[in-house]
Amino acid sequence: MMATFICFVGHDFMRIVDGINYWKGKEVIDDIFLVQDRKKDKYGHASRFNAKELQKVLTFAGKEPYIISVNPQSYEDVFSVMYSVVRREVEDLGRRVYIDATSTTKEAYGAVVTVALMFQGVRLYIVPPAERGWYVPDVNSPEFQSWFNKVRSVRGLQPQEIFLPGFRLEKLSYEEEKVLMILDGKGGGADSIKTLIKWYGEDPRDSRVKNKFSRLINKLVSKGLLVEDTGARAKAIRLTDFGRVYAKALRYHYTQKRKDETAPYPAI
Repeated sequence: MMATFICFVGHDFMRIVDGINYWKGKEVIDDIFLVQDRKKDKYGHASRFNAKELQKVLTFAGKEPYIISVNPQSYEDVFSVMYSVVRREVEDLGRRVYIDATSTTKEAYGAVVTVALMFQGVRLYIVPPAERGWYVPDVNSPEFQSWFNKVRSVRGLQPQEIFLPGFRLEKLSYEEEKVLMILDGKGGGADSIKTLIKWYGEDPRDSRVKNKFSRLINKLVSKGLLVEDTGARAKAIRLTDFGRVYAKALRYHYTQKRKDETAPYPAI
């Protein structure tokens, strides 16, 4: 079975190369995706520079790695892109997927862990440094106390929760996926199942249709993707936080599929 490697690119260079060289002796690598930081700051600059250099170094058998861009500080952005890439590689191409999370942010790491839990045959790895803390001044040096005080006094922003699915390794039906995408396109919820059925394009007066949608909603609620709010007249439904992120990833995935079904992978 062929394998696809997805490597996040930050400041590290040789550790990513070392990781690929290790796996080359164990797997038949078909494709490599380099995930660079698209932000216009010093971290993005370093990431894009390294990605271009890695693209040269990791070209073998005449095959050049693909470069895709994300905002590694956005869990939602990383999740959407990774979900689409991993789903295509696993489901459409039948490949094993390895994700190198050595050189990325905590937000991106949380996103790739979540994606990895959702598909069979996905493995996540890091390449530890041969020398730890090389950038930290020696504890007995005059620079250490100044460096230590600066590092420990850096303030934090508002915490970002890493939204996890209420289910593991269970593929949704297309009907369930469509419900999520419709709700996401309508602001994240519906005031009743009747409204959802209309948006879906079916007849809410048909008892069979109503029963089908009741089952769909119950499944999505049990999987942690929807919640029901009981009101005075009707039962409203809305996406959970993870349901919203998952719905956006689904919409992104199907948009990419429609763009070009024949290309190795459309530009992002």
